[in-house]
Amino acid sequence: MLRYGWSRPGQIVPMHPIPMKTTFRNCFLVNFAMAPETLARVLPPPLEPDVYGGEAFLSVVIADMERMRPAFLPALLGVTYQQVVYRAVVRCGDERGVHFLRSDADNRLMVELGNLLSFFRFHQARIVRTSGRRDHHFDLVAGPHDHADIHASFDLSSASQTVPADSAFASVDEAQRFLVELYTAFRPEPDGETVKTVQIKRSDWRVRMVDTPRARFDYMNGSAFFPPDSTRLDSTIYVEDIDYYWHTVKRTHVPRSQD
Repeated sequence: MLRYGWSRPGQIVPMHPIPMKTTFRNCFLVNFAMAPETLARVLPPPLEPDVYGGEAFLSVVIADMERMRPAFLPALLGVTYQQVVYRAVVRCGDERGVHFLRSDADNRLMVELGNLLSFFRFHQARIVRTSGRRDHHFDLVAGPHDHADIHASFDLSSASQTVPADSAFASVDEAQRFLVELYTAFRPEPDGETVKTVQIKRSDWRVRMVDTPRARFDYMNGSAFFPPDSTRLDSTIYVEDIDYYWHTVKRTHVPRSQD
């Protein structure tokens, strides 16, 4: 049975105890589509996949995190590093948002603090990233017992307002509304009664679609969470220079069915 990764037993350090801020200097949102039941099996209740065109979605967010820090500290004291986040598009009752399945980072301090103070499930990874005017290459090697390596290339010269021909979305605006305009992260508690939520605010995303000529994402194809050929690459969104602010955690009651 899959383990959803709720709060660690006996944990006494509060999750998301202080607001945090950073800037995403370069960010790729690599979007995978799948059958709703594929995503549903890895979500803790009461979360459910949000569905578009009959499919569920998970985005692999690859970003340069510049000057991550508590919101009350100056940028000079922040930590700059690279991060990958696997975030599912979900519903909790009537509210849309995201649920984090996994995060990878190339900075040990951020991995340790992230696991101590957040529910983003960090792993240490070796990341090599090279950028040019026309392309961008990204290679991530996960831990020896993980199945989460990434080897991807992004064609920046292809950046446009046109979605791929085989995308589930008819336009960039539709893709942005469904995949980007999400402002709540959910983490259900194992008691079945409460859900932790973290709200974000950010600057506007100036969305462009880019081609991904090389796209190996092991976690999305053959991991314990996603069997081989259970997902497909739908599209890749590219944005730059996005300011992010995470609020402190809140707890809400699990929405009750009206049946």
